[in-house]
Amino acid sequence: MNVDFAKIKLIIWDLDNTFWTGTITENEISPIQRNSDLIISLANCGIINSICSKNDYDTCEQKLKELNVLEYFVFPSINWQPKGQRIKEIIKSMALRPENVLFIDDEISNLGEAQYYLPELMVGEPGVIDELCLFVNALEQKDKNHSRLNQYKLLEIKNIEQSKYNNNEEFLYASNVQVVISEDCENQLNRIHELILRSNQLNFTKKRISIEDLNELLNNKDSRSGYVAVRDKFGDYGIVGFYAVVDNKLEHFLFSCRTIGLGVEQYVYSFLNCPDLDIVGEVVSQVRKTGLPEWINQTNTLIKPEVNTEQEKSEKSAKVLIKGPCDLSKSMAYIKSSDLFDYEFTYVNEKKGNIIEAYNHSVHIVGLNEYTEEQKKDIATECLFIDVDMLSGNFFNPNYDVIILSTLIESNYGIYKKFNSNIRVAFGSNLSPLTDKQCWQQYIQGAIYTGDNEFTEDYLSEFSQKYEFVGRTTGPDYIERIQYILDHLNKRTTLCLLLGVEFPCDKNTDPSFKDRHEYHAEINAAIRDFAQDRSQLRLIDLNEIVTNQTDFMDDINHFTPRVYYEISKKIGSLINEQQIPIKNHSSYLIYFDRVVLSIRELTKRILPANNMFYRFFKSIYLIIARKKK
Repeated sequence: MNVDFAKIKLIIWDLDNTFWTGTITENEISPIQRNSDLIISLANCGIINSICSKNDYDTCEQKLKELNVLEYFVFPSINWQPKGQRIKEIIKSMALRPENVLFIDDEISNLGEAQYYLPELMVGEPGVIDELCLFVNALEQKDKNHSRLNQYKLLEIKNIEQSKYNNNEEFLYASNVQVVISEDCENQLNRIHELILRSNQLNFTKKRISIEDLNELLNNKDSRSGYVAVRDKFGDYGIVGFYAVVDNKLEHFLFSCRTIGLGVEQYVYSFLNCPDLDIVGEVVSQVRKTGLPEWINQTNTLIKPEVNTEQEKSEKSAKVLIKGPCDLSKSMAYIKSSDLFDYEFTYVNEKKGNIIEAYNHSVHIVGLNEYTEEQKKDIATECLFIDVDMLSGNFFNPNYDVIILSTLIESNYGIYKKFNSNIRVAFGSNLSPLTDKQCWQQYIQGAIYTGDNEFTEDYLSEFSQKYEFVGRTTGPDYIERIQYILDHLNKRTTLCLLLGVEFPCDKNTDPSFKDRHEYHAEINAAIRDFAQDRSQLRLIDLNEIVTNQTDFMDDINHFTPRVYYEISKKIGSLINEQQIPIKNHSSYLIYFDRVVLSIRELTKRILPANNMFYRFFKSIYLIIARKKK
């Protein structure tokens, strides 16, 4: 079988009797050291390795770990399904072409099946490895930092994350794609030339030129050239694109396959005001005379560049409090302005190692204001599941413009009232009261949720002598506490409540989740009715975001990334409505960056390149681009 080794960008390995000798699920295998060494040498040369094997995944993963080579493989496909379609999916996921891929397998039938689905795929039996070793030994190992391998590991992570979204556009908005276009191309001559020679699938012009001709092009006063760098929340892709415009026509317009699907080529084409473009050969994406893709260099849902001078002079830095469990902490991953927020999320006590989750329960929020310092000390001493920090939050700080509070914990947690006092605390499932002796052994053995608290019979007995179980939060209970909270908040503070999902999650396995949707509905109905004529109270309703079972992860309170992203957008919209000035906000730079880019483009179209105004705006742009790097 003919193999053009010079064209190889990816090798897909079978395992049994190919990468090692023997069948791992039947008997002990014999590692082939030469192959393990070859994997590392290939990575050092920038050639990537993957796996397509009919095998048990966990068994193979453990063996590859023992051989110290697992980290050198990306997109491994190890299961018992036929190999043809799986190989096709690996190549597609890695944005490569079959003619740049070699598949090695000891079974002729597997090689034939793979070529049936991918006729241009190179295939070979294990004997081809001898020739491969000779070829690799003659190559220059110029990627010892494994930058190409790391780029594909990054792509692997992205593909896993992308599968959790309903559609690609939602994923792109959540990815925070940032594109920087720079025109100081002489400083990146070698990288640009490498892109010209190696790019195929997103090379619209396919003009291969020497480095001398490239240098001449860059110094041509009648041409306009730039390189493109890209990063997103997953990592930095570096320089991945290049363009050269002569007489309003693109002589070069090309991008690395690493950017496929991000819309970078459309962004740059629109940014250049859609010059003439003759497309040569096939490309995997088309560009159109339309606007910039909105998910690229998005100014985020939180941008409000207008600044009130008096407010800007204020020494207050945090304007928004986010208080809740993972529904809010995961949503905040999509919002960049860390200087705008204070957070009060579920946390772990550093000394005891227990989870402090009821931090966000309404009885404890009311208690922040109602209980004396002495009472708070007693509560922390008497309640194993409470610490002092939990009773000293900033909820009633008058400086907050907005407080976002999750209600999800209310429908589940049991509430306990201290005898002969107004003190209430919350912990665990209301279906398993701490004061019910029938539940004690389950708490002691950890058979039900303990929050990593170490309960003993002595402690539970002592607790039961001081506290009585009074049930869970009902709709009227919650409204009473919210009224108290509003009465004690600054009147300019907007309180926003996150409402729970009102239909059952099929993935729930914990009995405490069985009727949770009904409890959510009860509390939500009371909140909606109460909020109708109260402008200080706003709602984020998960029932407008979570619409079917695919939006859940493992229970009714855990969601896919798309849901958390949608929550973040609603938080951003609410904050924008409050017209809060965003001081020292990183996204403000992006907003200014786009203004400068627009001015720079305008000046370039109407002024000669040596005009002092053009040079001024170009200097500003380059300063911003460097800062963003």
